Amino acid sequence: MRILHTADWHLGKIVNEFSMIEDQRYYLHQLIDTIKEMNVDVIIMAGDLYDRSLPPKEAVSLADEILTRMITELKVPVLAIAGNHDSNERLEFGSRLFTENQLYMEGTIKPTIRKVQIEQTNFYLVPFGDPIYIREVYQNPDIRTMEDVARYQVASIKKDMNPDECNILIGHSYVISGTADSVEASDSERPLSIGTAEYIPVEVFEDFDYVALGHLHKPQKVKKESIRYSGSILKYSKSECRHKKQVTLVDIDKNHLEITPLYIQPKRDMRTLRGAFDDLMKGTSNDYLFFELEDSGIIMDSMNRLRHRYPNAMGLEYVNHLEKQFTSLTHTQADLKKYSLPDLFKEFYSEHTNSLLDEQDDTIIYDAFSAAERNSK
Repeated sequence: MRILHTADWHLGKIVNEFSMIEDQRYYLHQLIDTIKEMNVDVIIMAGDLYDRSLPPKEAVSLADEILTRMITELKVPVLAIAGNHDSNERLEFGSRLFTENQLYMEGTIKPTIRKVQIEQTNFYLVPFGDPIYIREVYQNPDIRTMEDVARYQVASIKKDMNPDECNILIGHSYVISGTADSVEASDSERPLSIGTAEYIPVEVFEDFDYVALGHLHKPQKVKKESIRYSGSILKYSKSECRHKKQVTLVDIDKNHLEITPLYIQPKRDMRTLRGAFDDLMKGTSNDYLFFELEDSGIIMDSMNRLRHRYPNAMGLEYVNHLEKQFTSLTHTQADLKKYSLPDLFKEFYSEHTNSLLDEQDDTIIYDAFSAAERNSK
């Protein structure tokens, strides 16, 4: 069986005030066109179909557009679960009707984990749910953390799971191998749990032949090839600029697993450009860009000027300036009387620019303060 593992579409996502809807539409249509001749048997969307629980109408329309193409043109089952950004109930609306057309949308946690069997392969659909809510669903007071949730759910699946068949779990969670450093997270990911640990040890899932995960935006395996994140379809923060986005083709049977990354060229890339302002002003690009200026001084109206050359500029920072953003008061009132205004200005300048005034600058500063003092009399 050949499976297309995707996750974290985040339809309707806005990054630094830029709507990503057209980039998402372009990417997903390109994806469908690309896999038409690849003999894919099943498509997985492992959570975060939408970017928020109340998605804008453009996002809902795009989801309908893409899922309809997948079902009617590719004629393969689509298995989708809710992620922590989705509304569980809204995602599941109409699911019984959709099932007749092989669109399996599992939004809410139920006492029994949903199993979908396709060509002798068992898919277990496990949407995201908060421990407090899940504790009530399962009527189990011992469920306190995301790990408790996962262990309970996996144990319930294994009661009836046939180990001689191919068993695949679809989940949306933060799975680690030992420590949190074993996987890479991104700035655009929302925490899964407030007040309790969100991490789940990878060992919880090791009895499955494949675990299709969503939540972390970087494509990566967790300890072994059969437990992995496909990553988000597009870059959604500056921290993701270095990611090489992909979806995952999984060729699998009970005794075989082969992972193949599938790269789709986005409409616009998201990149970081570093350099001096004057040098950057010589270039041009329609990509989404974060600028890191190496200039020692502040450039007036720098962002607006850059946007004449780079219309999709998203952010700017001065990398050579001191990291602290606020000046602490280092002198008492008594100390201030010991220093002249020019000396205080020189100290302020040095602190904020990480450089010293030269002799010519000193003369200009002293002359300016002398003139100001004369005019104030």
